[in-house]
Amino acid sequence: MNEQLMKINIELRSLSEKVADGSLKAEDAKNQLEALKVQKREIEQSIAQANAPIDKEERSVALADVRNAMVEKRAITLNGTGAINQITELAKELSRKREILNHVTYFYGPNAGTNIPVLSPSLATPGAFAEGATGIPNDTQAALGVRQLTPHAFVSILPVSAETLQLGSVNFESELPAIFAEAFAEGFASQVLTGNGTGLNFQGIFTGNTNTVNCAMAGPPRVMDLVSLALTVKDHTDDAIIVMHPSVYSGIMGDTTTGVAEMYKEELIRTKTVEGVRVLLTGFAPNSVVSGSAVAVAFRARDYAFGLASEIQIEPIKVLGSTQTFFQAMVFGNGRRILDTNFWALQTI
Repeated sequence: MNEQLMKINIELRSLSEKVADGSLKAEDAKNQLEALKVQKREIEQSIAQANAPIDKEERSVALADVRNAMVEKRAITLNGTGAINQITELAKELSRKREILNHVTYFYGPNAGTNIPVLSPSLATPGAFAEGATGIPNDTQAALGVRQLTPHAFVSILPVSAETLQLGSVNFESELPAIFAEAFAEGFASQVLTGNGTGLNFQGIFTGNTNTVNCAMAGPPRVMDLVSLALTVKDHTDDAIIVMHPSVYSGIMGDTTTGVAEMYKEELIRTKTVEGVRVLLTGFAPNSVVSGSAVAVAFRARDYAFGLASEIQIEPIKVLGSTQTFFQAMVFGNGRRILDTNFWALQTI
C-alpha cells in the first residue's frame, strides 16, 4: 500500500508539469486530479486501519455469540475481560489547613536542646529623684533566665504491601515524603495549639495561660468579648493574632446584640480582623465553651518557639516472614511558649 501511495503522489506532482509544457489539457488534468485524490484517500484509510492500535475496551466475545444471545435473550458478561483505566495519580483525603505553623518562631538544628534567653520580669518602673540624690536602690525585679526546648522523637510507621510497591500503577514510594509531611504537619499543628505540656507533648498556646480576659456574661463568647481581647493585646503590641475554632467564631457571629457590636461583626466578616487584630480560624483549636474554657488566644508569632532538630527521616524496614515493607518516618521536635506573660486567653465564666 505504501508503494501505491508513493506512485500516486508522483503522478500528482507530474500533472502540473504536463499542464505547463502543454502535453496535457487543463480540463483533462482536472479530471485526473480528482480521480487520483479519491485513490489516495482510499489508500490512506486502509493504511490507517491497518496501523490502528487495538482498542483497550475490546471484548473477547464473538459476534456470533452476541447475535445468538440477542435471539435467545441471554446476557453476555465481560467476565473480567473489560479494560480497566488505572489512574496513576494518588488521591488524598482533604485535611485541615495548618496555617498556625506559619505563626511560630522556628529553631533549626540537630541539637539535644535549645536554650532561649528570656528577660522576665523586666525592669521595674523607674522613679523620680531630686538633683544630686544618693542611695538610689538597684533594680531587684529584672531576671535573666532561659526557656529550654528538648526535642523528642515523633514517629509514624506505614505498612505497605509488596503488591502495592511492585504491581501498582502509582509510584507509591515517591509519594511517601508528601504523605508523611502532611501527617506530621497535622500532628504539630495540634500540638502547638492544644499540647498539654506534660510528658513529651508540646506546651500549647491554649493550655495553662496566666493572662486571661473574662467574658462579660456566662455562656458562649459574644462580639464585645472578642473586642476586649483585641484591645488588651493591642495595648502591648501591634503584630498579634487571635486564634479560635470556627465553631466559636460562628457562635460569635450569632450574637444578636445591636449597636456598635454590629459594626465589629461586619469588620470580622469582611476582613477577619477585630480592632485591626487579625483573627485566625483553625479546626485544631479547642471548641469547648463550658465555664472556664479558653475560647480564643491572642499572641505574637515570635513568642512561641518551635524546635526542629531534623528533617523527616524515612526508613524502609523489612520484617522476616512478611511481604510488607514498613516505612518508618521520624522527626525530632518540640514547642512551647517562650514567655507565658505574652499570651492572653479569652475565658468563659
